[in-house]
Amino acid sequence: MRYILIALFLWSSSFVAGKYTYTMLDPVLMVQLRLLIATIIVLPMFMRVWKRIPKGLRPQVWWLGLLNYPVIFLLQFIGLSHTSASSASTMLGLEPFLVVLIGHFFFGDKAQTHHWIFGLVAFLGVALLIYGGEETGNISLFGCSLVLIAGVVFASCLRWTQKVIVQLTAQVYTTSSIVFGTITCLPFTLWLTESWQIHWNWQGIAGLLYIGVGCSWLAYYLWNKGINSVDSNLAGILVSLEPVFAILLAVLLLDEHISPLSWLGILAVIATTLISSVYPRLIRRAS
Repeated sequence: MRYILIALFLWSSSFVAGKYTYTMLDPVLMVQLRLLIATIIVLPMFMRVWKRIPKGLRPQVWWLGLLNYPVIFLLQFIGLSHTSASSASTMLGLEPFLVVLIGHFFFGDKAQTHHWIFGLVAFLGVALLIYGGEETGNISLFGCSLVLIAGVVFASCLRWTQKVIVQLTAQVYTTSSIVFGTITCLPFTLWLTESWQIHWNWQGIAGLLYIGVGCSWLAYYLWNKGINSVDSNLAGILVSLEPVFAILLAVLLLDEHISPLSWLGILAVIATTLISSVYPRLIRRAS
């Protein structure tokens, strides 16, 4: 379990580290350099495993590398540049519901009644979060929307990713998709980067290295190492704690001020995510 918890902590801290990195360079350029750092780490492994990937699967790994890395990261971190780290982190709390909704409408995985109820409460919580942000002026609907769209992309790719991993291994897929994600990010970097200037400072350097090594490589390695050692229900509960860690870090390290109404929205999202993770298990025990 400790590997899972460390991985979740690393992922939850990426938005806070991103805020520090923005003091040094453009958000889009940060995403490219983040992926480049991760690629340097996994490149020796990639050179060994690339030929093991069946030719019929290679286009799928290319597409998943594009969607799971440049597309999601750019949406998240451009969104983060327009809103607070705590509000962006709250959007992560909606990902379990997005997975269920997309599965219901597009993959034939019918959602249960409790999914609709909890999902409605969670989305109402997001509305309270954004509305309450008008009091402090540091929460943006545009920024939150971009992070939310990143969640939709993640949820849409999840089942596809799982099918590809079954045919390869988690290590081969992760290594290859990181390299492909770095390559496919280049056109977006050339197109979307607004400033190529780098204002070197120790906070920006530390933030970039932390995101590149910790959040882009180590977290995935630890997650893949620990996921088979915990019950799937417990893993779902642990994932729902990611925005909790992220918001606490944003308040403690970035000194972000959150209005009472926004706190209410944040608590609604976190509570419904936790309850929805535990609820099916409780129902099975009761029956």
